[in-house]
Amino acid sequence: MHLKRLRYIKSDILSYVSIAMMMFAAFASLWSDGANLVGLYVALPIAFVLSTLQNRGFRFNTYEKILYSLFIWDVIAYLWADDKELASREQHVLLGAFLISYVASIQARNIKHMPYLYMVWCLLYLSAWNYALHHILVFMTNATDRLNDEKLNANTLAYYTFYFSFIAFMLSEIWKNKLWRKIWTIIFWGMLPASFGVAILTASRQVLIVQLPLYTMLIYIRFIKNVSVKRKLAFCFLVIFIFIAASGPISNTYNNSFLKQRSEKSLADDSRATLIKNALTIGTANLPLGVGSNNFLTLSDTGEFAHNSYLEAYADMGIIGIVLYTALMVVYTIRQWKRYRAGQDKMYFFFFTFGAIYILDSFFFVFYNAVWLISFFMLVAAHSESYYKSQQKNIEDYATNS
Repeated sequence: MHLKRLRYIKSDILSYVSIAMMMFAAFASLWSDGANLVGLYVALPIAFVLSTLQNRGFRFNTYEKILYSLFIWDVIAYLWADDKELASREQHVLLGAFLISYVASIQARNIKHMPYLYMVWCLLYLSAWNYALHHILVFMTNATDRLNDEKLNANTLAYYTFYFSFIAFMLSEIWKNKLWRKIWTIIFWGMLPASFGVAILTASRQVLIVQLPLYTMLIYIRFIKNVSVKRKLAFCFLVIFIFIAASGPISNTYNNSFLKQRSEKSLADDSRATLIKNALTIGTANLPLGVGSNNFLTLSDTGEFAHNSYLEAYADMGIIGIVLYTALMVVYTIRQWKRYRAGQDKMYFFFFTFGAIYILDSFFFVFYNAVWLISFFMLVAAHSESYYKSQQKNIEDYATNS
């Protein structure tokens, strides 16, 4: 018994050191180039080694198996890529994505680690805003400027906003301390108007496209679905009142923003429409293997990547690439829906909501080769499995004691 206790303490120490390394890497990512290098080449490898010591037998959940298969296929796609430099750059990024996804998935096996793991991405979001405040916002002088540069893409900040909003909601559910649950609930509600501000500053339409359905689904299941008709009506009247009161300032801000100018551009004139056509044409012309790892942008008319996870995988890695990425999204999301329908446990609806929004978001950006973006999906996916196992154990314990 004493030996078992010592092993438990040792495992806990390894876990918290690994999570601390991830926290450092997350905040260092946009702190400075030097700090980022330490995070990528020192902190993350340490976290990987420590997590591997805990991964006895190299067990992987379903989502890990699919994602790692996609990574392996992307590495193989290097062989037929014409531009080997671009393909090599992709492999470098995939290594970072693998390290973070691997560590997050292993540490998430213990449900008590989840608040601290979610805090990793909170620090990433704070680091992004710290960078934006000191390197971008100070140089923005008018409404047509956009919060965007080579290090912090406007769309990336939009996706971080999606993640942080979801994290705030989840922490308001799973944090044991009541005070902290209330604080995270306030932060969750605060991120609703903040999201509009992010959309204006970044001129990113994806913020609203993603945040509005995210908040609608989460608010419905938590605050509306199971309450009395009286409370539902009161909530609806409150929302209408707030919307009417804020509509003037919101309208004025939007009408004077670069976001409005971008939104008025017709779909045919949008570069993304061109990229979609290019990706479909190039992917189909190069079936079944695609043009090779990260090589679509050498053939696209605009010289850009597809801004679409499915089509980028299709153009670069052919049929297997798009099937694997689609399978990762669909398997996770359908599984959460089935679990929710089976027991009406709201947690599975939260997980389902995240999956549904991520599927939508994948039409606007390439996630599988973005280090901190795909790894967050893997964290939530691992959380869903840990939660499911903990619930199954509770059911078994209850049956045994009855």
